[in-house]
This record gives sequence, structure tokens and C-alpha cells, in this order.
Amino acid sequence: MFSNDKNGDAAQIAASQSWFTKAVGALAFAASVVSAGLVIATLAMTGFSVFRRYVLGRPVTWSDELSGFLVVAIVMLGAAEVLRRGEHVSVDILTENATGRKRWWFDLWSNLSVATVSAVLFASALNAVQFSRMIGVYSDGYLEAPLWIPQSFLLAGAGLLFLMALARCFDLVLKGLRKQ
Repeated sequence: MFSNDKNGDAAQIAASQSWFTKAVGALAFAASVVSAGLVIATLAMTGFSVFRRYVLGRPVTWSDELSGFLVVAIVMLGAAEVLRRGEHVSVDILTENATGRKRWWFDLWSNLSVATVSAVLFASALNAVQFSRMIGVYSDGYLEAPLWIPQSFLLAGAGLLFLMALARCFDLVLKGLRKQ
């Protein structure tokens, strides 16, 4: 319906999207480009760390901690693009053969569920970021980084995921109204 599925025509899908969905989709794509860049940076950093440890015998102490922070950023910045493409993990047993109005309800329920979970995650991340900044929490490892910085990726990713789910709901409702 809104994803690049096997049966969908990409031009028809794009034409059926609202300006809001297109704008959020552009943000999701930009975030996924940053996420892909972070994957490459993490790979390079890990290779550098392995080289330093096993070839030079001088390990990099901060690389494991930074890799953990970057993995969170990679996942959170890529989540909205995955939803935009319709490639999120789903249970197909109910939706695989659903068509028409039943399929519409399944899609709406699915996107409302994603919006709800991402809103809860956003609220939780916002509290964590505010608390970490307020009391000055730093990571326990060698980096001693302010924790609000990696926590901010949770905030950005959850917010973008919420907007993408909301945009998809909006388009579904508009499509449902057009058919009536």
C-alpha cells in the first residue's frame, strides 16, 4: 500500500502520499543516510581497534564503548526509513491474505501501534536526556562522555518514527475517506 512491495507501483504509491508523508519520508531517508555513514564509521573504527590491539599491541580503550553508542544511533536513525519502506518486522499470518477494508484496518492498527510505542519511547528518552543533563551523568567507560549525547539518538529516532507512523495513518485515513 505505502511500501515498495512486490505488487506495488512506486509512482502510484508516491502519488497517493500526502505532502506530510513525503516531507517526513525525506527526513527519514536523510536520517538513514546518516545511519549508513555511522555503520561505515563503526566498521572503520572497529578495524582500527583490531589493528591497534593485535598488530601494534596497543589497544584502543574507548572503541568498545563508542561502538555501543553508535549501534544505538544506527538503529534509531534507520527505524523510520524501514517503516517508510514497509520493511519493519511484522506478523504476516493475519495480513498476508487480507484485502480491502480488512487490510486497511490492519494497516491502520499497525501504524497506530508503532506511533504509540514510539511516543512512549520518545517520552522516556526525553526524561532520560533531561535527567542526564540536569545531574551531569557521564558514561562509566574510558570515554567519560556525557550520556545525554548518545541518549539524544533515542529521542531523535523515536520522534522520527512517531512522525512516520502518524503520516502513514494520515494517508490511510485520507485514502479511506476518498473511497467513501
